Amino acid sequence: MAHSYVTTLSLKDWLSCKNINITEWYLVGGTVRDLLLGSSPKDIDLVCKGAKKCAQAIAQCNNAALVHMEKKPGEPCYRVVDREDSDNYIDIAEMRGETIYDDLSQRDFTIDAIAAVVNENSSAGLIIDPLKGQEDIKAKIIRQTSEKSIVSDPLRILRAFRLSASLGFTIEEQTAHEMKKRAVMLKDVSSERIMTELLLILRTPHSSDFFRQMDRLGMLEVIFPEIRAMKDCPRNGFHHKDVWEHSFLVMEYAEHIIGNLPSHFREWSSDIQQYLNRSNRLPLLKLIALLHDIGKPSTKSINPDSGKITFYGHDAAGAGMIDSVAGRLKVSSRDRDFMVLLTAEHLHVPGIVSENTCSATRTRWYRKMGDDSTAAIILGMSDVMGSQGIDSTQKYRERFVSRAQQCVIDYYENLKGKIESPNLVSGKDIIILGMEPGPEMGIILERIRAAQDSGEISSREEALELAKKMISLQD
Repeated sequence: MAHSYVTTLSLKDWLSCKNINITEWYLVGGTVRDLLLGSSPKDIDLVCKGAKKCAQAIAQCNNAALVHMEKKPGEPCYRVVDREDSDNYIDIAEMRGETIYDDLSQRDFTIDAIAAVVNENSSAGLIIDPLKGQEDIKAKIIRQTSEKSIVSDPLRILRAFRLSASLGFTIEEQTAHEMKKRAVMLKDVSSERIMTELLLILRTPHSSDFFRQMDRLGMLEVIFPEIRAMKDCPRNGFHHKDVWEHSFLVMEYAEHIIGNLPSHFREWSSDIQQYLNRSNRLPLLKLIALLHDIGKPSTKSINPDSGKITFYGHDAAGAGMIDSVAGRLKVSSRDRDFMVLLTAEHLHVPGIVSENTCSATRTRWYRKMGDDSTAAIILGMSDVMGSQGIDSTQKYRERFVSRAQQCVIDYYENLKGKIESPNLVSGKDIIILGMEPGPEMGIILERIRAAQDSGEISSREEALELAKKMISLQD
């Protein structure tokens, strides 16, 4: 079926070269879907016969870089990138099968199985829609192109949720059934591809809703087999739900806080948003909110005197497990460290937030955590808000959240600048003053740094004088 036209996208800048001898060009996939939705496409995806030679010709003609990649294993794609603007690029893939109809039939979902003919003037024109994808776009439905769609690439299970989360579409019932049936096949998908899709889902505003759907259909246990034990782990007095349901509540509260930063952190919300936008901070904070209690099942015990359930040391145990999870999913070392840090520190937050904690202790923690203290406190707030058992009162939760909010504000207003300032003296300075390297030197440097952070000293001269006094006390 061929009908309708799309004229809002021009490829003249890329395809105007005379030495490009291609008679059949097609825009495909998300490019056409986005155009039909009236939005600007994030990527420009083209298919043709002889994609490699075509991409080479376009790159040469435009003095652009050519990058060989695979969006799907075994299916090469060629990205032509503007050397002066890396965000300006087009992707060219080999047409699957003999015709564009063959190609579209092998795509994942009907809403992405639509092509647009590229006209001679390099504009997007006649629509080719054999699987009625336009009807599904209008109905906001995600439907598999065939029963072979999921089997041919099980990652499409996660991609369906990603599209649902980003577009606000509903996964069609038979497609959802097939996804549930094939969930175990995610084990055969590379960790990198899985993590890429998970992060994209987690970046959407209501990702917790879609993670719940993924859990109901069995996908999460395939990706994170550790959660099976969390589902069987009972609550203690602080929680009104079992460990797994509590974890989902924490994720939901974290998502709510992230989506309403101004109401929690006032004028510092833009700084916090910038922090969360670094690397994968935002999606990983949500993920760790869901997995922060992963160490509870292995540390569960019952107090013989009170009969209460305890989870002593579950933060450290969980940090080790998260390290293994991150390694299995092949995340970057920076992201791995962040995931482990949040898990290890989540029980420290109540103490840091407490009114009884001295400023020196709080400052040391902030110096260790840096801006990641913000993520840790957001996780701590979410953890407390999601803990509504008999040992947790509404008054305590409200007081805790208020204190936590103020701690974050205080960090940005008063502490961040001090903590990030360089040390006034170094170990070399202490050696020059006559002290041998060793543990005592580390203690002296730590005390000088504490004095610097508190404002007790503010110059190198004052720091050296303080060092001399402490060294003299060692003699």
